[in-house]
Amino acid sequence: MKSNKYTLDRFEDGFAIFMDYPSETEKLLVPFSEIHTLLKEGDIVSITVMEDSYQIDQLENETMNQRDKIQSLLEQLKNSEK
Repeated sequence: MKSNKYTLDRFEDGFAIFMDYPSETEKLLVPFSEIHTLLKEGDIVSITVMEDSYQIDQLENETMNQRDKIQSLLEQLKNSEK
């Protein structure tokens, strides 16, 4: 079974909405009942789609690296406006 990387975009109407990472052009809706780990928006995960369930693994290092990159970009924007 193949797993793919996704970013948790949001929670809506009983589903977690994941966007494929890094392109974020395709989305995957996963029912709350299939999520067995604490996730928050922006987390990067690996998802393996099985016959009738999902295996979701949080990728902590990749999530932290992405957050650091975004924070750095925000600081650059802030400094360029001065």
